[in-house]
Amino acid sequence: MNKVKSKKYILIPICLVLIIGMLCAVIVTHLPEKEVVQYNYSSGKQSKVEFDKGFKPFVLAGESILYVNEGNSAVVITNEYDEVVFNSHSKSAAENKLAYILSAVFRDKKGNAYIVNSSVNSVAENKFKVTTEKKNDVTITFELVDDKGEAIAESFPVKFYEENGGIKVEIDTRNVVLKDGFCIEKISVLPGLFSENNPQGECFYTVPDGCGAQIDLTQVSKKAYSKTLDVYGSDITFSEYSQGATLPCFSMTKGKAMLTAIIEDGDALSSVYVRHNKKIGGNLYNSFVVTPYGKINGRLVKGSSYEGKLSHVYYFTSSGTKNYNTVSALLRDNLIRRGYLPSKMSDAFVDYPFFVTAIGSENGKKNNVYTSFENASEIIALLKTRGVRSIALRFAGAGDNGLNSGAKSSNKLSGVLGGEKAYNKLCKVASDNNSSTWLDIDLALNSAVNGKNNTDVYKVFREYLSKPRVNSDVAGYNSAYSNISKNYKTVSELESANVCINDLSQVLYTDVVGNVTRQEALKELSGKIQAFGVNGNIMLANPAVYLMNQADAVFNVGQGATLDEYAGVTVVPLLQMVLHGSVCYGSEPINLFEDGQDAVLKAVEYGACPSFVFTYDNCNVLDYGVYATQTAKFYSSAKKMLPLMDMKITSHERVLSGVYKITYDYSKVVYVNYNPSVVEVNGILVSARDFVVI
Repeated sequence: MNKVKSKKYILIPICLVLIIGMLCAVIVTHLPEKEVVQYNYSSGKQSKVEFDKGFKPFVLAGESILYVNEGNSAVVITNEYDEVVFNSHSKSAAENKLAYILSAVFRDKKGNAYIVNSSVNSVAENKFKVTTEKKNDVTITFELVDDKGEAIAESFPVKFYEENGGIKVEIDTRNVVLKDGFCIEKISVLPGLFSENNPQGECFYTVPDGCGAQIDLTQVSKKAYSKTLDVYGSDITFSEYSQGATLPCFSMTKGKAMLTAIIEDGDALSSVYVRHNKKIGGNLYNSFVVTPYGKINGRLVKGSSYEGKLSHVYYFTSSGTKNYNTVSALLRDNLIRRGYLPSKMSDAFVDYPFFVTAIGSENGKKNNVYTSFENASEIIALLKTRGVRSIALRFAGAGDNGLNSGAKSSNKLSGVLGGEKAYNKLCKVASDNNSSTWLDIDLALNSAVNGKNNTDVYKVFREYLSKPRVNSDVAGYNSAYSNISKNYKTVSELESANVCINDLSQVLYTDVVGNVTRQEALKELSGKIQAFGVNGNIMLANPAVYLMNQADAVFNVGQGATLDEYAGVTVVPLLQMVLHGSVCYGSEPINLFEDGQDAVLKAVEYGACPSFVFTYDNCNVLDYGVYATQTAKFYSSAKKMLPLMDMKITSHERVLSGVYKITYDYSKVVYVNYNPSVVEVNGILVSARDFVVI
């Protein structure tokens, strides 16, 4: 380890007293800031940073340097060119009672919970040590005790090291030594690192809420608000469904620098917590659920404990654009390296696709048919005459029970829609017209849509799209995998073996009966779904990012965020920027929006292929005939994006009010103008409510 050369300091007795006193405090807070002069590891140049005295450098990774205070276990991440530091034990972290390296919830064999943190339950008792075995490697090991001083965890190591240009923070649960009868329920790591109560200058969070959101911490909020975003959605075994975070990341920009955290090991067990204080400032960190606890039918149920590594990696950046553009680039490279995201798009589409969802029936009854297989053939033929060159037709509600079909339903295609013979004819019509068909199927969830005969199909289908059909009747993974095999046999016998997986692409859950953790399910699910791609292609409905490596197409990629209504929040296309160039994805259905033209512009701005949902009969709101001319117009405009389909989005920014500039592969540029009048940007005229490709 390279050593830091420092100036000698003259400390007055008062400062000495203060430092000693605070080191001995039960709750460890920030220490008086002192200037430290360090040498550049590579060049020998000097630069100044300010943070607490007593820190030593241990890890160098890219621009980043990790310092550890051996007196109170605090860590700082910074670089040698920038005065901005991210301090786990900063003044803000202390004020928010987050000045510790980790907190944990333990459970004894009776289910009683014990909440501890490393500052109160280890450092204050002088029961920790800092060790290093090699360059760019340091471990802080805590003994965590209860309020009686008795050990709950005899050894709880937290390791920091360099990996792929970032600083990785890792806990291996197999190396944690617990008191007999105890287990780890939950762990939070470095919760104070992104705490900021009094932001000065530029300061904001980037969070994976919906498609992505930025929160300006300098904008005054009349009331505090917070959100817990379960990575890859909520665990539906123990709670109601919520989409949560589709991406395993979060970031903070502070002044001249930005620190981005990407959750790696244990990503399916993690949650991102974000808070905007009343007035200004906030908190941002992640937690891991090691052993899930929850009530099922009023009874406390314990899931299997995860045994393995939990980690996230930090990237410090101090140059260029310090916002979601930087986050998307870092995350995209990370996900490709980990195998979550393909490096290039599937060859399933040779032309610019227009995503269409046809609704068969709600419940499979004769008087409840919205679109037969023959009707769908007519829709394809009509759109083709109107200039729509390529259609990706997803057929929903094709089973015996229509939209009410679930994993336990018959795999037979609905007879009232025409049966297998008519569906095969539809597939042939699509193929002859440079188009494709995708059969919508459920593999794990058994509940139905909340509707009855002749109900409002518009309302029903909006619900069908917005969330998977979840209740307590959730198939264990063994049953789900059996359903995969069963459905694969059925689908493989059809004219087209293309499928759209509607449920398992959106939910990831603990299987209590099968003793399967969410992290184990994540690893197995990808391989099981891959079976569908042997004879056909795979479309996934609004999936989390870990399944993107199996997707030839993605339907209904969200364009909003749940925090949108709050002060300081701006929705950003973080998810789309990660996906573009790797996966072909469709927008949310345009005809479910009040303003179709704005919806098309949003699809273009976010790099999505346009999407519609149609019925042939019984629903004027979704009737294909109503939208046929409009659809052709939208497609004619949007197909200008075809040359950009396999390119990365390298930059997205607002350049004027209602005007956005999107850059592809650092060369091609798209300007989108939402305004009711023409605008000029960099000498380029953009018509009212239109876009141009440069």
